[in-house]
Amino acid sequence: MNLSELKASFFGHGWKRLASPPAERFVTDRITPGKERPLLTPVVQMSPSDGADFGQRPLLGTHNLHQSELFTDAALIDLLDHFPRQHLYALTMGHDLACTDDNRLALHDGVSGAELLRAVRNGRLWLNITRVDRADARYRALIDQLYAQLAAQAPGFSPVASQGTLLVSSPHALVYYHADGPASALWHIRGRKRIWIYPALDERYVRRELLEDIFADVRHEYLPYDKAYDRAAVVYDLEPGQWATWPQNAPHRVTNLDSVNVSLSTEHFTRQGRWRARVYTANRFFRTRLGLRNLSARESGPAAVVKAVVHRLASKAGLDPLRIKRHVASMRVDADAPGGVVALEATSSSAKGSD
Repeated sequence: MNLSELKASFFGHGWKRLASPPAERFVTDRITPGKERPLLTPVVQMSPSDGADFGQRPLLGTHNLHQSELFTDAALIDLLDHFPRQHLYALTMGHDLACTDDNRLALHDGVSGAELLRAVRNGRLWLNITRVDRADARYRALIDQLYAQLAAQAPGFSPVASQGTLLVSSPHALVYYHADGPASALWHIRGRKRIWIYPALDERYVRRELLEDIFADVRHEYLPYDKAYDRAAVVYDLEPGQWATWPQNAPHRVTNLDSVNVSLSTEHFTRQGRWRARVYTANRFFRTRLGLRNLSARESGPAAVVKAVVHRLASKAGLDPLRIKRHVASMRVDADAPGGVVALEATSSSAKGSD
């Protein structure tokens, strides 16, 4: 048995997931009669040279999602009113790119979709409508069609799964410098935003230990930022109808320009991408549990397979307990407040005063 066969046999259950999750895994099966399909057929375009380099460098292409009725104000309000709120995250932020502690989670229970959208329009908020493809089958169908077109134009690109998060954000809102575990694409639909993309897997921009922790979900994806990093960045100003992608784990940051922004962020999973995650999480196990530092991050060869196998066995035996890092809410959405949020302490004091 060669190494590829060993990887496939040992982790086979993970390699065979379909791009579309089965229906029973949907958070809710809210499907309006006659709307099982997207309201338009998505069109994705990129040059042949970009298709050949897909996943290897930052790329910019075009799409037509901005013409879809799924992303109008009325559609967004309807989605927010019916979306499972435990999977909706409202985040506010500061202005200093180095102060990620200013990125704060805001509660939104009892806030209508219209009020959430008003808070975004008048405040400084970023709404993450996570796994929207599991809440409404139209988005699942849309994402499937997007990736079918990407695969047709990018030789060798064969994702085994994909998922999407709808992003609705305020004018001038930002996303701090960070790196994601999965590979991703950003489909821009409304407003204008600027994205900076930095070299991937380069320890000048992200330390390997931090990336290991991100893969293991024990830290948020935010990274230490230095303005000098911008000299190495590829910068795109995204307009409606454009999409961008970059190599897996490439650090990036985003700043909205002068209007409300709507984007669809999709993540895609390939066999090689999943194998990278296993190698990095295995290296973290050996670093944190056994004190073995600076292990190779090479993803091929017998050493990578042995590390991944040992880590999987150790995890099954309970030898690698992980504390998943989660945001803790400190704010509440209030469309009438400056910035669109108020501190939880303020709302608690106000409630006591009215008793």
